[in-house]
Amino acid sequence: MYMYTCVRMQDFNNTVQLLAQKPEYLKTLQLAVQKEEENLSNKQYLGWQWFDVETHPAKIVRLVTSSIAKVNFKTNSSTCYLLKNRESVKRAIKRS
Repeated sequence: MYMYTCVRMQDFNNTVQLLAQKPEYLKTLQLAVQKEEENLSNKQYLGWQWFDVETHPAKIVRLVTSSIAKVNFKTNSSTCYLLKNRESVKRAIKRS
């Protein structure tokens, strides 16, 4: 339980730090949360893509390297992402 709480706190801190340094990511994260919540009941949902969050793919790499998002599915023609911890991202968005 303690380790999981630490991981969640780290996810929250990573997101707060990114938003403090790069406020332009706010809209991207809001759209990512929205897409994931719209698809909660969809068992085949693989994740959002760059055009779903209206962000250049290079900016999404920053989310991945900051441990906020992860690559969930990848083919030669597309990459699907998911937030590592959607609830922590939502809390960080509310704080910003």
